Parts: sequence; C-alpha cells; structure tokens
Amino acid sequence: MTDTIEEKPGGKFPLALVLWLVAAGAAIVAIYWAASAGLLTWEEAVEMRGAAQQFVADNMLLAYAVYIALFVVMAVVLFPAQLWIIVFGAILFGFWPALIVSWAATVMSAVVVFLLARGVLAGQYRAKASKYLARVEQGFKRDQFTWMLAVRFIPVVPYCISNVAPAFLGARLPPFVAAAAVGVVPYVTAYTFAGAKAAGVLDANAPPDVASMAAEMAPVMLAIAALPLLALFVRRLRRKKPA
Repeated sequence: MTDTIEEKPGGKFPLALVLWLVAAGAAIVAIYWAASAGLLTWEEAVEMRGAAQQFVADNMLLAYAVYIALFVVMAVVLFPAQLWIIVFGAILFGFWPALIVSWAATVMSAVVVFLLARGVLAGQYRAKASKYLARVEQGFKRDQFTWMLAVRFIPVVPYCISNVAPAFLGARLPPFVAAAAVGVVPYVTAYTFAGAKAAGVLDANAPPDVASMAAEMAPVMLAIAALPLLALFVRRLRRKKPA
C-alpha cells in the first residue's frame, strides 16, 4: 500500500510547534502587559479562577453542558478556537475531568459538523472546503480510515476542515466516528496537560518568572509539536500490511 497522505506537514520545522510558540508568546506578552499597566494583578487572576472553580463545583452538570455547547458551536461555525477551549477547560475542571469532557466534546462536535456537511450546511461548508478537496481526494480514496486518522495530527488541512472534507469525499459515518474518537486523544491530552500546567502556575503563591514558566511548558510544547510523528507511524504500519 502506498502512502495515503502525500501533502507535506508544513515543512521541516514542525508547524504545530511554531503555532504554539507564537500563541504562548502572545499570551505571555498580553498577561505581562496587563499586569504592568495595572489592569490585572496576580491576586485578581487567582481570585477569578477561584470564583470560576467554585461555580463549577456548585453547578457541575451545567458547567460541563455549557462547555460542550460552546465547543460544538465553535466547531459548527468553523471557528478555530477549540484547542484553546481545551486549555481553558483544564484550568477550570482539572486534568482528568477536563480530559474526559474535552474528548467527548471534540468527538461530538466532529460528528455534528460531519452530519451538517451532509445536510443543511452543505453549501456553506463546501464553499469553505472546496480549495482543499481536490488536493486531498486521491489520498483519501486510497485509505479513508488512515487519512481521517492521520489528518488529526498532520496539518494537511485546517482542523475544522478535517471534519468537513470527509463528508464531501464519501466517508461513511461509523469509520469517521471511530477515526475521530481515536485521533483526537493525543492532542486533547496534550492541550489538557498544558491547561493543567497553567492552572499549576495560578496555584503558586506568587507569579513565576518567565524562565521558570518556559521550563514548565517546554515538555508540553514539544509533545504537541511531535503529534504529527504519530500519523507518520500509523502510515508506516498501514503500509506494511498486504494491499
């Protein structure tokens, strides 16, 4: 069996690491600017997180339902903010509850978008995905399941398009759900871990310096950047099987 995804994952330097570094750097700069300008103090940030956690503790089911609904809405409008919602969820819920609810929200939102792409929003979604369909169609037809699994790790198409394209390329719902359920686990885990690390920073008695914060987040950034390697590993295993 030949390779099923022929597009390159964004050059020699991992795209995921570049995006994470840019986003993390922007967040750190924004936080320090707000603190320097007196718009946000460390005590206020800790108090806001404590108030949010207390709300979650008092209204757990409502908090989970709102979180999942927000996740699904973002997916339906193809707004690429789900990964940062996962980080925010880990800050609020803690690692294990956030991991479970984020996994459920990710799979649920993928299925909703897939079904809408075959129904009432087919026209709008096709307009968004049209420039990617021809480019990925050949690899998709060779091995649909591997493509749907690997595209979760390799940035061949934007994440939101990875839920739309299979609907237009003839994917069946059961393989799509299976690929989504398995394929989202690594990055949901990585971003949940990043949120848990951020929560640990807020648990400190005083704000950490930039160097210590970078050291804390470095393993997480490297793990996220390494996710495309999982897809390459899956491709090699599938390629070794008889055609």
